[in-house]
Amino acid sequence: MKTKRKAKIITDIVILLCSGTLAACLYFRSYEWAWLTESEAALLVVMALVAMDLTFLLKKNRADVQNSYPADDIWARSVILLNEQNEPVKSWDMSGKISFIIGKRSRDREVDIDLEDCEYSAFIDEQHAVLNYCLDSWYIEDIGSHNGVKIKKSEDGICYKILNRPCRVAAGDIIYIANTRLLLS
Repeated sequence: MKTKRKAKIITDIVILLCSGTLAACLYFRSYEWAWLTESEAALLVVMALVAMDLTFLLKKNRADVQNSYPADDIWARSVILLNEQNEPVKSWDMSGKISFIIGKRSRDREVDIDLEDCEYSAFIDEQHAVLNYCLDSWYIEDIGSHNGVKIKKSEDGICYKILNRPCRVAAGDIIYIANTRLLLS
């Protein structure tokens, strides 16, 4: 795979150099097409190939960005509300989404993860926290809640309080909104 990529890069560089040379020739010569030699005509063909190659690369990059949602098992795909016995009570699918507001639904505001029916809902703000997908990872951020947000990382089992900046989360981590626990799976 790496050798194919290196070969592609080298080919692209050669094509770009040839195109630059042709562009310089066209700039310094007259505007008549009759003066084109066989080598200049070949460079013109190469320049057309460069344009097609760049178009292909741009379309491919656009498709890669649109399909960049992670498929690996280390990334969270759902948020699961756990009860006191660590049993799932409710879940929310994260597939194809880039942001979730966690809190309690009110007349004025909707939330993506509604914790209104939870045992500790009195300690949860209307808009308590937000989960955002950015740079191939999910991040949790406290958005000015009164009781804060904590995260228990699956990798080390330590519980961290979220302060003043987003914290990256992954599958297996547990988010604490007041005493309400949300498992990322």
